[in-house]
Amino acid sequence: MRMAIDIACRDLNSISSGSHYIKPHYINSHAKPLRAISAAEMLIKRKNVKVIIGLETWEEATLVAEIANRSQVPVISFVRNHMTLPLMAETLWPSLFQMSTDESDQIRCIVDLVSSYNRQRVSIIYEAEAYDSTYSKLLNSLSEELGKIGLTIEDQLILQAFSSLNGAEVSLKEKLMKLKGKASPIFIVLGLSSHRSAHFLKEATKMGLFYGDSTWIFAEKPFATLLTSVEHSGNSSTVKGVIGVITYRPKSQAYREFRSKFLNIFHHKYGENFNFEPGIDVLQAYDCIKTINNAIDAVPSHDITPELLLDRISRTRFMGLSGAIRFEKGELAHRPTFQLVSVDRNEYREIKLWSPNIGISRSFVSKQSSRRKPYAISGLLTTQEGGTRSENKRLMIGVPGKTSFDRFVKEEVDSSTGELKHVGFCIDVFEKAVSLFPEGLKYDFRSHRGTYEDLVKKAADKTYDAAVGDITILASRSKDVEFTQPFMRSYLTVIVPAKPDTDRALTFMEPFTATMLVASGGLLIYITLVVWYLEHPINPEFGGPWTNQLSTALWFTFSSLFFAHKEKVHHKFTRIMLVIWFFVALILTQSYTASLTSMLTVGKLKPILPTIERLRTSKARVGLPPNAIIDDYMTNTLNFSKEVIVPIKNTSSYGDEFRSGKISALFLEYPYMKAFFTQYCDGYLTIGDGYNLGGFGFVFPKGSPLAANFSTAILELSQSGEMKRLENKWFTPECTMRNITDEKPRLGLNSFWVLYVFTIGTSTGCLLLACLCTRRNRQDHQQGSNGANMSVTEMSMT
Repeated sequence: MRMAIDIACRDLNSISSGSHYIKPHYINSHAKPLRAISAAEMLIKRKNVKVIIGLETWEEATLVAEIANRSQVPVISFVRNHMTLPLMAETLWPSLFQMSTDESDQIRCIVDLVSSYNRQRVSIIYEAEAYDSTYSKLLNSLSEELGKIGLTIEDQLILQAFSSLNGAEVSLKEKLMKLKGKASPIFIVLGLSSHRSAHFLKEATKMGLFYGDSTWIFAEKPFATLLTSVEHSGNSSTVKGVIGVITYRPKSQAYREFRSKFLNIFHHKYGENFNFEPGIDVLQAYDCIKTINNAIDAVPSHDITPELLLDRISRTRFMGLSGAIRFEKGELAHRPTFQLVSVDRNEYREIKLWSPNIGISRSFVSKQSSRRKPYAISGLLTTQEGGTRSENKRLMIGVPGKTSFDRFVKEEVDSSTGELKHVGFCIDVFEKAVSLFPEGLKYDFRSHRGTYEDLVKKAADKTYDAAVGDITILASRSKDVEFTQPFMRSYLTVIVPAKPDTDRALTFMEPFTATMLVASGGLLIYITLVVWYLEHPINPEFGGPWTNQLSTALWFTFSSLFFAHKEKVHHKFTRIMLVIWFFVALILTQSYTASLTSMLTVGKLKPILPTIERLRTSKARVGLPPNAIIDDYMTNTLNFSKEVIVPIKNTSSYGDEFRSGKISALFLEYPYMKAFFTQYCDGYLTIGDGYNLGGFGFVFPKGSPLAANFSTAILELSQSGEMKRLENKWFTPECTMRNITDEKPRLGLNSFWVLYVFTIGTSTGCLLLACLCTRRNRQDHQQGSNGANMSVTEMSMT
């Protein structure tokens, strides 16, 4: 991890503009919480560090976060989260970020793997030093998940810390003897230190525990230490039937470059004979530095405060070496995909993937055969048809020879080689998905000159290993083939010609909705009445006949919208109320002016046929693309007559068909609609809300393991934002959004209701206070008059 941090610092400092320089300061706390506290205080006060990273135990992370909270220094920890609720962590330690994911998914992966074997009991192995409250939670979670599928933990083998016992070898032998002859030889290893792992491997090998029909399942961290021990001991031929669970890392170009740098340094330090594949912790260490660098880049160099840095880290979004980096409530939001790995003597095989939504890919294990015999994983690999051997051969991929729009798939000649190649949106998605596969994939594209249905049938009968293109997912097709996760959503859209809206005499009424106009008029009348009530008793300008009083008040209130009023107000409550009203008037007039200006300056189109119902009742002719799957949908569901449906074979002549009047509307799926508007950006609009369809997906034969793997890759592309970038590359988003709807947003009451309520409340309050003051003045006046009369009477009697 330290090597990865150094590599990241060198990489990022080399491309920095010079505004900042990342320099790591290392202090070893030896996993002691008190030492970690002391180190954190020293780093913050003396070294003036901007960020603290590391801290692989919860005790260290939370205590250091308490220290960092005082100065708001961000703390990025590598501790795995499986004991503290995210909400609690975010509330108690707002400066703490966890560069790790929830361990519960790894537990589910292990349980799914165990469920593939016909066993009722399993044994758990862990080291005493590693067994703290953290591992207690992990063990409880594992026990609970096993219980859900009817399995129980037969035995727990607790190994004492290697350094804490002089007779460690004798103790280990005695405990391992308990494992021999187990009726259910499935062993789950949750935790082993590097020292204990080497010793454990040596003794277990001597006893033959890795032979026979036993199956060993290692969690990620003990599996990494096991591989290290195997490399050091040179006894790889003795390890058999071991399955490891590791976090899947996309093998991108950035990963390959990092791996090359990492191994060069590693081999220089430890020798060429020691092979080491960077684990997830190593990749997360690299991504940690990149997270800090991105946060610093987002802040002006002269204004890098702890508060801003903390905020920028929480907003981090990028695709790192370890996967998508995005924090939610202080922890990584990305749910990991796990790789199942088999170690069988000298072979290290990456088998299949496990993802939270899909589980283990289908080719991994046949549950029926595993119930007949407890195969080790190596045996399954050699007996499973369509397993890893199918992935090693070169795949024949069928692609449509002619598509509705060549932006999806098309053939063109490579200018450098003179050979035919396939390009397009679907090809880019397929190649990006393949780039996420651990060892890539060998394939060749072959153009299919028939219909889409024929292409799907050839994938079903394995003429093609897969079909790639703008192929819609349908229930009827799913009976014969496997579809991947849709890589592009789809629904039925209706495109009609549009013409400029020349009748715009009432445009001045459009900025506000009808509700907004009624509410504004009501507020104006209410303010008028309040002004009149407050002013007419004391203000001569609001005096005279009642008709003059009301007209003056109405004129005053209306003209105040434009600050053109001339009348003066005398009442103090009127002045208070008008301060609020003037503010409301300013907001309303400015909003109205801005909206009206936008409507008048931007050309407005209106559809020739405004609704699908109007299109159907008018018997207008509508066009469909060739081989359209929506033909039956239009006649059976939308009730269009077959006589009005016009198949259009040449998709490049859609514009000519509209201009010649042969069709009045065009029905297209959403992806084709995007391609249409990229070609015809002006003069057309969509109408209606659309009708949902299955979307576009890749096609594989029934039972193919690649379907699940490609689905996982498609999800990763979507989550990282890469899918959106590919869409924007091939389809112009501005034209699509502009033509999907021509309705301009109108200002409604939902944008102003708080302001209106506050104005009415203030005006009503002023009115009530004025009434109270008037009543009190009358009472005081009456009491004064009575007192004066009494005084006069008494004087006359005297």
